[in-house]
Amino acid sequence: MEKPADLTPEQLAKPLRTADLPGLMAAIAPTLAECVAAQLKPLRARILELEKGGGVRYEGVWQAPRSYSRGAWVTFDGGVFHCNADSTRDKPGSSSAWTLAIKSGVR
Repeated sequence: MEKPADLTPEQLAKPLRTADLPGLMAAIAPTLAECVAAQLKPLRARILELEKGGGVRYEGVWQAPRSYSRGAWVTFDGGVFHCNADSTRDKPGSSSAWTLAIKSGVR
Protein backbone atom coordinates (compact mmCIF):
# COMPACT_ATOMS: atom_id res chain seq x y z
CA MET A 1 0.00 0.00 0.00
CA GLU A 2 1.30 3.44 -0.87
CA LYS A 3 1.82 6.10 1.77
CA PRO A 4 -1.12 8.55 1.98
CA ALA A 5 1.11 11.46 0.86
CA ASP A 6 1.78 9.58 -2.36
CA LEU A 7 -1.88 9.05 -3.23
CA THR A 8 -3.82 11.18 -5.65
CA PRO A 9 -7.31 12.52 -4.85
CA GLU A 10 -8.75 9.90 -7.20
CA GLN A 11 -6.94 7.11 -5.34
CA LEU A 12 -8.09 8.47 -1.98
CA ALA A 13 -11.70 8.48 -3.21
CA LYS A 14 -11.62 4.73 -3.96
CA PRO A 15 -13.02 2.38 -1.31
CA LEU A 16 -10.45 0.66 0.88
CA ARG A 17 -9.74 -2.92 -0.09
CA THR A 18 -9.44 -5.65 2.53
CA ALA A 19 -5.94 -6.34 1.23
CA ASP A 20 -4.97 -2.75 2.15
CA LEU A 21 -5.88 -3.15 5.85
CA PRO A 22 -2.59 -4.70 7.08
CA GLY A 23 -0.60 -1.89 5.50
CA LEU A 24 -2.94 0.75 6.87
CA MET A 25 -2.73 -0.73 10.37
CA ALA A 26 1.08 -0.89 10.17
CA ALA A 27 1.14 2.76 9.09
CA ILE A 28 -1.08 4.06 11.90
CA ALA A 29 0.09 1.73 14.71
CA PRO A 30 3.02 3.93 15.86
CA THR A 31 0.78 7.02 16.07
CA LEU A 32 -1.87 5.10 18.00
CA ALA A 33 0.77 3.69 20.37
CA GLU A 34 2.09 7.21 21.09
CA CYS A 35 -1.42 8.50 21.76
CA VAL A 36 -2.26 5.63 24.12
CA ALA A 37 1.08 5.98 25.95
CA ALA A 38 0.50 9.71 26.42
CA GLN A 39 -2.97 9.06 27.87
CA LEU A 40 -1.70 6.31 30.18
CA LYS A 41 1.28 8.26 31.56
CA PRO A 42 -0.68 10.30 34.16
CA LEU A 43 -2.73 7.22 35.11
CA ARG A 44 0.42 5.17 35.72
CA ALA A 45 1.83 7.99 37.88
CA ARG A 46 -1.39 8.13 39.91
CA ILE A 47 -1.43 4.36 40.41
CA LEU A 48 2.17 4.45 41.66
CA GLU A 49 1.26 7.27 44.04
CA LEU A 50 -1.70 5.33 45.39
CA GLU A 51 0.32 2.15 45.80
CA LYS A 52 3.02 3.93 47.85
CA GLY A 53 0.72 3.90 50.85
CA GLY A 54 0.69 0.11 50.96
CA GLY A 55 -3.05 -0.19 50.44
CA VAL A 56 -5.81 0.36 52.95
CA ARG A 57 -4.49 0.98 56.46
CA TYR A 58 -7.29 0.38 58.92
CA GLU A 59 -6.05 1.57 62.30
CA GLY A 60 -8.99 0.57 64.43
CA VAL A 61 -11.15 2.79 66.60
CA TRP A 62 -9.94 6.42 66.75
CA GLN A 63 -7.99 7.19 69.93
CA ALA A 64 -7.52 10.75 71.21
CA PRO A 65 -3.82 10.65 72.12
CA ARG A 66 -2.73 9.14 68.79
CA SER A 67 -1.58 11.02 65.72
CA TYR A 68 -2.90 9.79 62.36
CA SER A 69 -1.39 10.32 58.94
CA ARG A 70 -2.76 10.61 55.41
CA GLY A 71 -4.34 7.39 54.20
CA ALA A 72 -5.29 6.03 57.63
CA TRP A 73 -8.81 4.64 58.11
CA VAL A 74 -10.50 4.61 61.51
CA THR A 75 -13.91 3.98 62.98
CA PHE A 76 -15.47 6.64 65.17
CA ASP A 77 -19.00 7.12 66.46
CA GLY A 78 -20.24 4.26 64.26
CA GLY A 79 -18.79 5.66 61.02
CA VAL A 80 -15.63 4.98 59.02
CA PHE A 81 -13.32 7.94 58.32
CA HIS A 82 -10.36 8.48 56.01
CA CYS A 83 -7.48 10.76 57.08
CA ASN A 84 -6.67 13.48 54.51
CA ALA A 85 -4.03 15.35 56.52
CA ASP A 86 -0.29 14.73 56.60
CA SER A 87 -0.70 14.42 60.37
CA THR A 88 -3.62 15.07 62.72
CA ARG A 89 -4.86 14.45 66.23
CA ASP A 90 -8.26 16.00 65.42
CA LYS A 91 -11.37 14.00 66.19
CA PRO A 92 -12.92 12.54 63.00
CA GLY A 93 -15.74 14.74 61.77
CA SER A 94 -14.47 17.83 63.56
CA SER A 95 -12.14 19.14 60.84
CA SER A 96 -11.18 18.78 57.18
CA ALA A 97 -8.46 16.35 58.27
CA TRP A 98 -11.04 13.57 58.00
CA THR A 99 -13.58 12.50 55.40
CA LEU A 100 -16.59 10.40 56.37
CA ALA A 101 -16.48 7.36 54.09
CA ILE A 102 -19.20 5.18 55.62
CA LYS A 103 -21.98 6.75 57.63
CA SER A 104 -23.28 5.15 60.80
CA GLY A 105 -26.51 3.24 60.44
CA VAL A 106 -27.93 4.88 63.57
CA ARG A 107 -30.75 7.35 62.83
